Amino acid sequence: MNNDDYKEALFYAASIFNERLGAEFSEDNLVLRCFQTENQQEVFEQFCKQYFPDRLEDRYTEDGYFDFHASAFIGKEDGVDGILLRTDIARHPAVLKHILLHELAHIFCIRNELDGDNFYEQYCMDDTISREENGTINAGYAVWRELIAELIAFELDDNCDMVPLRRKKDLLSYYEGELLTGNGKMGISMILCEAMTSAEGEASMTWDAAKSKFARFKPFDDPLYRDLLELVFTHIRECFIEIDRDFIYEIGVLYLSIAAQAMIASLKNRFQEE
Repeated sequence: MNNDDYKEALFYAASIFNERLGAEFSEDNLVLRCFQTENQQEVFEQFCKQYFPDRLEDRYTEDGYFDFHASAFIGKEDGVDGILLRTDIARHPAVLKHILLHELAHIFCIRNELDGDNFYEQYCMDDTISREENGTINAGYAVWRELIAELIAFELDDNCDMVPLRRKKDLLSYYEGELLTGNGKMGISMILCEAMTSAEGEASMTWDAAKSKFARFKPFDDPLYRDLLELVFTHIRECFIEIDRDFIYEIGVLYLSIAAQAMIASLKNRFQEE
């Protein structure tokens, strides 16, 4: 595929958003830039200088910064939004479409989740609240933003199938293990996403109808996981992508409690082995 092919794929995905969610993506307000490992830093700098100068403050020279398939960029106020896409990985067209849907969901959410304001800039920057609360808010928002972007991508992607939780046991266990690898926020996001997009989750309109179905499977036999799932399950059905500080703070508190619990269990196992 060449750059024109990638651009065509992006605006096909954008047309799905426009049709089904009333978005207004167009070539006037959405830009795409492709990169490969050999030129990633150069392309990033050029992209940011042209459209997103504030992102030049990112630590993009550090190892691991470009460990992503694609990344969404949000313009200031009415400025254009963008997607930076890695193209030195062979992908099936269906996989590419899902990746683009996910990144467009990030843009759609940030533009609409807080009545036009940017939640991250308002509540997650270092100078907004105390360090203790800032850590909780940041953790909660990190869990939420990946969860909601993947949920939207799933719902808009006709290639995604609903699978019952009994067929997701190994996947849920894998994501739970991410709590001990430094990738815990993403792991929890994906656990919640797998539950919400399961046959049980999709078929249940209320938490009362869903609760007993989830409780039969790990990790939702754990009250902390169950409380977190109830929180996002209810919120999404009542508010969709609209969020406030209190909701994100609750996610952060529950996430940190789950992470602490996992760490304590790991330490106990290690001491018993010794």
